[in-house]
Amino acid sequence: MKRYLLAHDLGTSGNKAVLFDTQTLSIVGDCTEVYQTYYPQDGFAEHNPEQWWQAVCTATKKLLTGTGISANDIAAVSFSAIMNTCLPVDKNGKPLCNAVIWADQRGAEQLNKLYSAADENTFYTTTGHRINGTYSIAKILWLQEHKPEIFDAAYKFLQVKDYVIHKMTGNFMSDYSDASHVGCLNRNTKKYWSKLLEALHIPEEKLPELKKSTDAAGTLISSAAEECGLIAGIPVIVGGGDGCCATAGAGVYKTGSAYNALGTSSWNGTLSKTPLADPDKTCFSLIHLDGEQYLSLGTMQSAGHSIEWLMANLFPDFQTNKTSCFAYVNDEIRKQLESGNTSQLIYLPYLLGERSPWWNSNARGAFVGLNPSTGKIDMLRSCMEGVAFNLKIILNSLEKSLGPLSMRVIGGGAKNKTWLKILASVWGKEIGIPKHLSQATSLGAILCAGIGSGIFNDFSVIEKINPIESAIPPDEKLAHAYESRYDIFIKTYKALVPVYEALRQNGG
Repeated sequence: MKRYLLAHDLGTSGNKAVLFDTQTLSIVGDCTEVYQTYYPQDGFAEHNPEQWWQAVCTATKKLLTGTGISANDIAAVSFSAIMNTCLPVDKNGKPLCNAVIWADQRGAEQLNKLYSAADENTFYTTTGHRINGTYSIAKILWLQEHKPEIFDAAYKFLQVKDYVIHKMTGNFMSDYSDASHVGCLNRNTKKYWSKLLEALHIPEEKLPELKKSTDAAGTLISSAAEECGLIAGIPVIVGGGDGCCATAGAGVYKTGSAYNALGTSSWNGTLSKTPLADPDKTCFSLIHLDGEQYLSLGTMQSAGHSIEWLMANLFPDFQTNKTSCFAYVNDEIRKQLESGNTSQLIYLPYLLGERSPWWNSNARGAFVGLNPSTGKIDMLRSCMEGVAFNLKIILNSLEKSLGPLSMRVIGGGAKNKTWLKILASVWGKEIGIPKHLSQATSLGAILCAGIGSGIFNDFSVIEKINPIESAIPPDEKLAHAYESRYDIFIKTYKALVPVYEALRQNGG
């Protein structure tokens, strides 16, 4: 039996290819090929889709050569990829322009069109999202207005992995998770929202066919096999958006379990059998990889980014000595926590505005409570606490709608045990630490490949692949102290809302 699965995780800066052994349930090799993000003008962010394909081909060949595994032993291939993309292609799958990626802001000018087509509440209860200019549909509307020749010539508007699927199989298709972020999928019917598309004059046939992430997209065609060094006929499984793949790879595959991804940004996510009902619209939801459950999550902008920003400003040698700087800071913060030393310093982690929980692009970072005795360690501790408080608001919102949740954490920040102790104490929950902290997204794509090819029965196999290996409990004294600080954190943000608005009006 062919024993290896191949996954491609197409990110913002490159493609990470992973080979997985289904007999030992382990990753046997990985390879990353970078590509470029283009910024043709302010607010624009684009990829050349041909670079995606070249990265897939090159990484595959290097991975097979480096591991010594034969292409004959590859059982299936699948994908995870960044979402919120707009790539128009013709009937032959040829790109008509560069892909407009998630970071692109040009769709913001199309908000009035979206608001005229659907009110906020109807949009949220139908799509699972607030009306937002970052979704693919806003970028499609931008092309419709500014590049009508491209809009008219477009046969399909694709996501990142959809383009690679076409290159491999000749078929045009996407999955429910990626389509959930386009901004025109009815999460309740799992079909495109025809009424909205009609109001926006977007022909539904310009959007790809939808499948579960574990469905087959087709088999590898000979021309593609030759280019990427594989064997024609290999099953190509649809795969999913990176957020949903990370959820599955983190070990969350059923209700009651949740996770936090702690990296440059951060989010809390969990699954439910019915769509999230959140009257405050704090969180948003996607259809999950299985095509049945719903992933509800809240994402904040500046988690690890806040820490890195502050470290870089407080430690002149940070860029050349990151490891030693972090070791020193974490040790000093740990000493403060163990001594019971409490802080009255509040940090609002809104360097880039904020999505969840406030959805306020005008919000900005702030320290409140500085005094002459405040030192750099106090500020960095407050930075970690501020991220934890913001994530607690998101967690509370999810639990209000979906009930109590157990938590685990993935991402680069999960290696910081001091920060995890703060998180556990702020949340009042034990935090599980799985075996793989940085490979969850790739593992989600591996699960799609394994289930889609019949090697794995279902997503529960992740318990064997990425089990919880340790846990961080909350500190009761810290947890008690953080309860009142949490309320102050929320009051601080609300007090500054009019200040943020005044700064915006003043050009800040």
